[in-house]
Amino acid sequence: MSVRNDWKTLGERASEDLFAWAAFVAKTEFLWQDPASVKDADAWQRLWFELEIINGLALAQWEDEGKPDDWSRSWSKDYRQEAAALATELVAMLGDADSSAT
Repeated sequence: MSVRNDWKTLGERASEDLFAWAAFVAKTEFLWQDPASVKDADAWQRLWFELEIINGLALAQWEDEGKPDDWSRSWSKDYRQEAAALATELVAMLGDADSSAT
């Protein structure tokens, strides 16, 4: 499986819940530093910052609500759709880097 496919799979799963999202955001934080993976580092950082905003807002809300074990309803209602769109967009930027390398 290619690196692109690995990231695509992670991106598809990233919005499943708050913890998958937080892990995805952490794993993608420094990918912009690898020019073989990311063609436009500035665009990557701008987009990644949006991921981090969602991450921070969701984590703060989860903590404010007492860190419940099942927070899926709040995540799905308030964050999941936007998180999925951002993850898809970020992973697509990796595709741009892959296609430019060939």
